Amino acid sequence: MRRFFFIVFLFLSSSAQAEVLFQDPTGKALNTEIGKLSEKDVKDLSPPDVNRKKFFLGLFYINGAPEFHINKDCEKSVDFLQDAWENGITDAGYTLATMYYNGVCTGRDIDKSRDLATQAAQDGYILAQRMLGLAYVGEKWEKLYPYDVDKGIYWLSMAGNAGDRESAGKLASMYHKGKQVPQDDKKSFAWLKKGIFNKYEKGNMIGFRMLAKSYEEGIGTKVDLVKAYKYYDLYGTAGIEGKQRVAKKMTQAQIDEARRESQAWQKEHNIQVGSDFIRRVK
Repeated sequence: MRRFFFIVFLFLSSSAQAEVLFQDPTGKALNTEIGKLSEKDVKDLSPPDVNRKKFFLGLFYINGAPEFHINKDCEKSVDFLQDAWENGITDAGYTLATMYYNGVCTGRDIDKSRDLATQAAQDGYILAQRMLGLAYVGEKWEKLYPYDVDKGIYWLSMAGNAGDRESAGKLASMYHKGKQVPQDDKKSFAWLKKGIFNKYEKGNMIGFRMLAKSYEEGIGTKVDLVKAYKYYDLYGTAGIEGKQRVAKKMTQAQIDEARRESQAWQKEHNIQVGSDFIRRVK
């Protein structure tokens, strides 16, 4: 049994000899692959990769896919996804879990959703692990699992360590606010970094402002004004006030180093952030 994410905002997972086709929790890898498919690719169920093809057909039949001349057909969608799931495609199980939970192309069935999501999470599917984590801490997926913070942290940690920004960000917020868990700045900072620097979102700048503030004020880490300036700089015009503030405590050499690090990051990620250059006033 397995999971999913598609153009309609459902999601993904794996089981038999469990195989995850698209682990990327952002859905970009799946959508990129869909963009490469032709109608012949989609409708050809001959070997090899038959179960992968059934997974795609299951997705397309949920809402229809005019570009492939596929009309919406809920019965075919569920049949293809169920077959793919039973033959080891975890993504199909997670997809079915979200469908049963939301009543998409099926009757709403929380018990089936729970069983599918649990197996997909145990198979290592990131979106299913996030699903369990958020459900256990009462953040989302109401009634899917009973409230249990310890289990929620376990599954959010599994997903966050595997590269899910949302799960890591949730943990960072929980530890920062002391919400549902004891307040812990070091744990909050560690999860903040894991969320920002995840392997699925290279060049992601979400969270840079909080990271800069942490380095500026020593929240969960040592004060590091060079890094604070660097991340305020990478935050663009919204970070100017922060740069002006930390620059007053820095030497010109520190400011120059921060700028070098910022520009190196921008070059590495092919991003140009439009912000001013602040020189230290003597």
